[in-house]
Amino acid sequence: MSAASDRGFFTRLGDGASRIVQRFLPDAFIFALLLTFATMLLAMVFTDRGPGEVVAHWGRGFWYVLTFSMQASLALMTGWAFADSPPIKRVLRRVADVPKTQTQAIFATAVVGMVFGLFHWGVVLIASAIFAREVGIAMQQKGVDVHYPLLVATAYAGLLPWHQGLSGAAPLLVATPDHFLVDQIGVIPVSQTIFSTANLVIVAGVVLVTVVLMPLMAPDEGEDLITVPEEQLRKAEQPVTDGGAAALNRLREAGWKSALLDSKAVCVSLGVLIWVYLGYLFATNDFMSVFNLNVFISVMFGLGFIFHMTLRSYIDVFRDAIEGASQILIQFQFYGGIMGIMAWSGLATLIAQTAAQYSTETTWYLAAFLSAGTVNFFVPSGGGQWVVTGNVMINAAQGIEGVAIDKTVVAFAMGDQWTNMIQPFWALPVLGIAGLSIRDMMGYVGVLFVFSGIVMGIGALLMGTGVL
Repeated sequence: MSAASDRGFFTRLGDGASRIVQRFLPDAFIFALLLTFATMLLAMVFTDRGPGEVVAHWGRGFWYVLTFSMQASLALMTGWAFADSPPIKRVLRRVADVPKTQTQAIFATAVVGMVFGLFHWGVVLIASAIFAREVGIAMQQKGVDVHYPLLVATAYAGLLPWHQGLSGAAPLLVATPDHFLVDQIGVIPVSQTIFSTANLVIVAGVVLVTVVLMPLMAPDEGEDLITVPEEQLRKAEQPVTDGGAAALNRLREAGWKSALLDSKAVCVSLGVLIWVYLGYLFATNDFMSVFNLNVFISVMFGLGFIFHMTLRSYIDVFRDAIEGASQILIQFQFYGGIMGIMAWSGLATLIAQTAAQYSTETTWYLAAFLSAGTVNFFVPSGGGQWVVTGNVMINAAQGIEGVAIDKTVVAFAMGDQWTNMIQPFWALPVLGIAGLSIRDMMGYVGVLFVFSGIVMGIGALLMGTGVL
């Protein structure tokens, strides 16, 4: 099969998937509500819980995730502030100007997305979306048409390897002292999970399939190409609303208070203070043993203050981050309710136990991968899902001779990140920056879901056979 016919096949595949999604996928919030009712129904059918108990589980879960939702929101918003800082945007604009063709533009967006995704899940959702927008502007200025929905889908695809990267929730949680499973498995450093040979090899395969597949889905020039005018793309760069402008004017009239907001010394010193603490933490402890979610948020805060240079700049961008994360802030609680049903009705446990029941040493990691992917569709939070199913996963792994706990964590991480490609929850900030709807891009990442699943499934089997 020639390269041209390869491109034609994947172009038709992506276009077909996009048309199906545009026709049938509801709004992300409606999707969350429909998923809530579906989970309630599944719990009543497959467990012994009645309607009243299921509703009670939902209500309990609605607020149970409040602490973690705050952590996740801070991680997203501090990542947003870092990615939207002047130095990072300057770098992104320079890189965005490099591609000369549509294929190069999509390839560059895929590579940048993978780099940011492996670095931090909050950063990739913002930085890759900003980069896609900058690429769209740069290509418009060169007179080159780029299929913008695919470009934005490629930016979102950067989230795919996140749980195998530096901000992976489950690997960081089990590396945290006094985590909830410490009595069963102890503390597992990230050298045995994130930086293990198995994880690095599999994530390399995930990156490869992404940077190859996404450009192959690009339509030919003049053939079903959807472009966005440069002026419309630049509108998304305007960060301050009328109310925000009025608030800033009041601040500017505040004299010395305003001077503090504009002081580089104050802002940079704050960032340096955070990094002094982090330096002390890393100097007095093994890095692998203290690198967890809270530390990562501290890293983002420190970098954000240093890169923005003034508190006014940081506050302005953080205001945008709050607005961009608003749907996530609302929906997180509804997904917390879904998590409550999954956890306390026994539905999540049933899924994990079913996977374990038919597993052997060879197939366990594949089963763990698939079950984690299934649960993630209902609970799109890596840390939240690990809290719900981690104990069941560990008990199952310990009951199968020859199975390793650290590889179980890796298999879980793969499954959790995998179904994000067909779950619209985390696409919301990307879409807010890009100015698209969920239906515009979800078909393309759905195709990636299929092919990346094959790569990760093979990786899980290789772990089971001892090759990895």
